[in-house]
Amino acid sequence: MGLTMAQVESRIRQNLLSEKGVKDGLSNVLYWGFAQMGGLAVIRADRFRSSVTQDQLASAAQLFAVSRCPSLVSIARLKLPQFSGVSFVSKVRMFLDPNGSATLDKQIMKIHRLRPTTVLAAVRALKTAIPVNTSNSAAYEAWCARLAQIRRLYLPSLRVVDIERGLFHLIQSGRVQCAADILADA
Repeated sequence: MGLTMAQVESRIRQNLLSEKGVKDGLSNVLYWGFAQMGGLAVIRADRFRSSVTQDQLASAAQLFAVSRCPSLVSIARLKLPQFSGVSFVSKVRMFLDPNGSATLDKQIMKIHRLRPTTVLAAVRALKTAIPVNTSNSAAYEAWCARLAQIRRLYLPSLRVVDIERGLFHLIQSGRVQCAADILADA
């Protein structure tokens, strides 16, 4: 029997917060992020597991133990293999704090193309990735705050990550305009 999404999230968060489990937690973040791409998820997770160092894992465990909401810059400074861009760094943050954090990736940035005046206007993306830097870390915090505002006003029983996933689902369903309108006007 498979796990529910809540159980998967809980297990990954527990691993991220455990010195002994942080390697598994980070591997699962990668796996989860690449799951829709078939075998690529296993390849990426295995590549991470074979290249990450014990020092990097110890530093990650220490950071996550000190702060459940570390900045994207703080996570990126760990220089974990395959965790260099906002997409996967924000996934780590989302698993650490799904109530107040979400993922920010190139799919979500499709909203910006249709509504360039949303909170996403502050994100500086490259053609294929969103780099982690101080300004994009601040833009990420504003993105999470906007999702939290939407949650408080309309869906208080949900979490910030649930609001982001709803927008993501709309984008994946070809309803980018609807997602953009919600983000801009809700």
